[in-house]
Amino acid sequence: MQPPQGFFGDIDHVASRAGRWREIAGICREAVLGLLYPPHCMLCRAPLEADGDGLCGDCWVDLGVIDGPCCNRCGCPGIHEPNTCENCREKVFAFSWMQTLAAFQPGMQDLVHRLKYGGGTRVARVLGNALGFQLGLMTRPENVELVMPVPLHGSRQRERGYNQSGLIAREVGRRLGVRVEEWVLRRVRATPSQTALDLTGRAANVSGAFEVRKQETVAGRWVLLIDDVVTTGATANSCT
Repeated sequence: MQPPQGFFGDIDHVASRAGRWREIAGICREAVLGLLYPPHCMLCRAPLEADGDGLCGDCWVDLGVIDGPCCNRCGCPGIHEPNTCENCREKVFAFSWMQTLAAFQPGMQDLVHRLKYGGGTRVARVLGNALGFQLGLMTRPENVELVMPVPLHGSRQRERGYNQSGLIAREVGRRLGVRVEEWVLRRVRATPSQTALDLTGRAANVSGAFEVRKQETVAGRWVLLIDDVVTTGATANSCT
């Protein structure tokens, strides 16, 4: 049976409102804790200045934010000839380029885990602000007209209460001064976790999993797509 027209839109709208209230509750909780306890580093718990940015200087260094030569296709760090790394040289990407904040090493793994499962609005602000700053140093974002997050399926978003990529996208958009559209791209099929899949399996898993709800919003525009973790690029490819 086909769902009635607007069925998914209504679900998305309810999920959006419910998620927004959970997000507001999380922000209020963080504000109260900020009054009761002095600010501290999210990783090592070291005290921070009142206007600190979530991590101490040592943990920022350990995080390994990429600021040197990197692959011009996937953003992996290192010097590559001809500007492309071995990991993606034979891959076909639908997107133009990718920028990576940092490799998925222990400190970043901890932050992403908190972001996904710990109601980490503070983590999203820190990572989104850092990514926005990093992107702002490049020349390519000057062409970006929209910022869009990789969407969660409605069932997953209702369960989690928010889309972690959406939280990061808001910070990136704010930093770059670019409009954020969170509900134009939609995940129409709930997909299993990509963790245990190989390259071919990952591509098949997300093939056809996304659709654009308002094509006129994105037609002919440069879109900056935001995801929390990229492994093979299969999800970014499917969204693109």
